[in-house]
Parts: sequence; structure tokens; C-alpha cells
Amino acid sequence: MFIKYVLILSLIVLVCAFYPVYIYASKIQVYSFITGYIISFINVIIGYRLNETALKKSVKSFMTIVFGSMALRLIVVVVVLILLFTYTKLDSVSLVSSVFFFYFLFISLEIYFLLKKINANKKENSNIGISKI
Repeated sequence: MFIKYVLILSLIVLVCAFYPVYIYASKIQVYSFITGYIISFINVIIGYRLNETALKKSVKSFMTIVFGSMALRLIVVVVVLILLFTYTKLDSVSLVSSVFFFYFLFISLEIYFLLKKINANKKENSNIGISKI
């Protein structure tokens, strides 16, 4: 379900951005946008998988996994960006702007789905508690 929403949101953004990018961006800028999108997409998929695992853990482990993975994934993204700046000729402004645009867009979606699952788990647990009484 989550991946479906990520793909739909990606499609909406890419369709809206197609014309301005086609008209105003150079080929290298387009490659930079696409690379930034791919980095953010991989980041959010890994994050979602880790969050799925975290939901099955205790509250302390959950918080460690969720916030630790967000920080670690951000560090990895920055390292990947530095490597790309060093070893490729991608446009740095286009790359960084697309990475962080999609990063914040996908992190917002990730947090939304995480909260939705937490609330569903709370509701399920409260229903189980009521049925035991």
C-alpha cells in the first residue's frame, strides 16, 4: 500500500515537472533530477521496511530504530551526494534540490503511514483488551 502511494506521488510530481524540465533543463540537469529521485526513492523504501520491523518491537526499540534509521539514512544520502559530486559531472544544484525535495516529500509520506499504522495497532490492542473483559 505504501509503495503504491509513493509511486502515485512520484508520478504526480514527475508529470507536473515534465514540461518545465523539458523546456528549461539541460540533459545533465535531467540526469541530475532523475538521480536525485532514485536516491530518495531507495531511501524511502529502506526506511519503510525498517519501520515495518520497528512496529513489532518494544517502544524503546521502536524509537531507536525509527529515529536512528532516519539519521543514518540522511548521513548515507549526504555521503552518496559527496561521492556523486566528486566522481560525476552531474549538476550539483539540480541533484541536491531534487534529492532533498523528494527526501522531504517521501519522509512526510513515511511519517503519515507510520502514524496511521501506530493508531491502527493501538485501536486493535484496545479492542483486544475490551474483548478479554
